[in-house]
Amino acid sequence: MHADIHDDDHNPPAPAPLNAAQVRAFWQQFSAQLVALQALPGVEFVEQANALLQQQAAALSVELEGLPGEPGARLVFTAHGDVEQFENVQALVRQAPPDLPYAVQAFRSRTLGGNFAMRMQDFELSCADVRVAHYDAGGITGLTLSFAKDIPDDMQEHARHMAFILLDHVLGEWDFSVRVGPVEFAEGESQAESAGLPLPSFPVLFDAFQRQVLGRSYAFPSEEEDRWMSLEVRVRDAGPDDAPDLLTFHDSANALATRADLSHLLEWTLPFSSQAELDGARDAQDALEAELLRLQRGVTAFTRIEGMTTRTAVFYVDDPDHALKLAGRLGAEHAPQQACQLQLRFDPSWREYLGLYAAIHRSDEAAT
Repeated sequence: MHADIHDDDHNPPAPAPLNAAQVRAFWQQFSAQLVALQALPGVEFVEQANALLQQQAAALSVELEGLPGEPGARLVFTAHGDVEQFENVQALVRQAPPDLPYAVQAFRSRTLGGNFAMRMQDFELSCADVRVAHYDAGGITGLTLSFAKDIPDDMQEHARHMAFILLDHVLGEWDFSVRVGPVEFAEGESQAESAGLPLPSFPVLFDAFQRQVLGRSYAFPSEEEDRWMSLEVRVRDAGPDDAPDLLTFHDSANALATRADLSHLLEWTLPFSSQAELDGARDAQDALEAELLRLQRGVTAFTRIEGMTTRTAVFYVDDPDHALKLAGRLGAEHAPQQACQLQLRFDPSWREYLGLYAAIHRSDEAAT
């Protein structure tokens, strides 16, 4: 099978993630003050907890679902929809002390309860005033929004900003920020054509679209279901005599794409100059795949042989530190003489994988 797939430039790097010392410092301070915090009313508990948090992570907040000390109460860490800070939220939650009397959650959940409204600058907009149409935007959900009531011209931008806030509450922080791609507003006559559903009715349809159209069960594929594809890839600047790269693409990994606990991309490149070294690279990377799969802590997205000199395997993993250490150990075991290169990126939207997925399946459709 052949596909022409262009290598796109990577996005600019995100802000540096919190380091282990910062995460540890927050939880030590929070744990040390927990008894005093739990004696406070809920609002003051949240204010004091945020004062501690923002000493280490000024862009994040913590919210409390329930009352201090109440059974079932939950600490919710949020980046207010700023995807560049999502890695920091996950780092805090991942390192939460196991003996806390609270459940700890990353990102705001959906606001349940049907329709609600918000008022800003003497202008009110309800969820029922926002209508949503959706489509497949290359493996991610695209939205077209319109309004079910007349919006004065001088309030259009303000209303659109409020619609984004309502969407964030209705879909939840992760779904809206990660699983939604392009969002546009219908204008003029196109508003009637793109009417869609009232926003309160949209989450059920959104979830069904993720499962049934995009194929996101968020479950690891069984051995019987697992599907891989072999392709020859010619990059944009390749010469006519250059051999194509060899891509082995894990098509079934699409079921896991954008899963919140698999948001770090690990790229592991091993050089080779002989068949024995190629076998060693493959054995090391296959061993990492098997161990991640056994624990359901990661999945292989694809492997790529470039120029018959390097073999690269790309994984999505839950804990970057764990995956890096595991790769280091397995590399030393299976390819001890080969200088490996390990690169880690935060890719919660699975842009690297879905870019290939969309290109490959466009190529399939064109062939048929």
